[in-house]
Amino acid sequence: MKSFVIAAAGFAAVLFAGMAGAGATDTQLPLPDVHVTAPGPTNTPPYLRDTSRAASNPYHGRFRVEEDRFVPVPCAQTRVSSSAGGTCLMGYKLTPGIATCDMSLDVVSFENARVSVEADILIFDPYKIIADGHVGKNCYVKGNLNYDEVDFQDMNQVTRRGTNFRNFVGSGEDKSIEFEDGPHHCKAIRHTGPEWHGGYIYIGHVSICRKDAAQVQADDIAYVYGTLRVRMYDPEGNLRAADQSDAPVAPIARQPQQ
Repeated sequence: MKSFVIAAAGFAAVLFAGMAGAGATDTQLPLPDVHVTAPGPTNTPPYLRDTSRAASNPYHGRFRVEEDRFVPVPCAQTRVSSSAGGTCLMGYKLTPGIATCDMSLDVVSFENARVSVEADILIFDPYKIIADGHVGKNCYVKGNLNYDEVDFQDMNQVTRRGTNFRNFVGSGEDKSIEFEDGPHHCKAIRHTGPEWHGGYIYIGHVSICRKDAAQVQADDIAYVYGTLRVRMYDPEGNLRAADQSDAPVAPIARQPQQ
């Protein structure tokens, strides 16, 4: 036991002597750069995963299609539907911080013998009247010219399963990309509705997947856009009664250009 105490004391003396010597020569080893930026979980949207993308969500609320959190409702209640039927989900209500402005984020899924489709829309009613008055000119769906492959990969449950994203096309707001969902070839499309002040009345997204081994064709896209129905009129809290001009219509289909 005595020898152990002596050895420990000797080790301490050497340690302090070394520290004193280092101070005498006034030299220090540089500290390593340990700054780490850890990405968020991959199941979070890009605007929460990467702070540089925060501007892509200019709304109060969660700006993401999350089918498992949305409510199944009759398609007559959602702002997007299909003349082919299918399943409709009522999603989040979003606001850009303006008292007289609110937006709906809804989803429809449908299929035929050749393709399966999921479409969402973020939309507001520019002619809505509530107790506070008309919708203001600063109410519009904001565009995002920086929408890219990362955003497409998080577009809906289909693209989240996707692989081999390629052939990204679009130089403006309307864009598309090809990908695979398992053995099926698919195409995702982002499209804008009528322009309104600083943005649009709506912005929608569609994923189209072939059920065979073929690529998505132009007539598949034409079928989808001819089948989709967009309802601009918002019945919730609206003091303006709907008329024939507020019936659901097919969305504007634009072919993204390189």
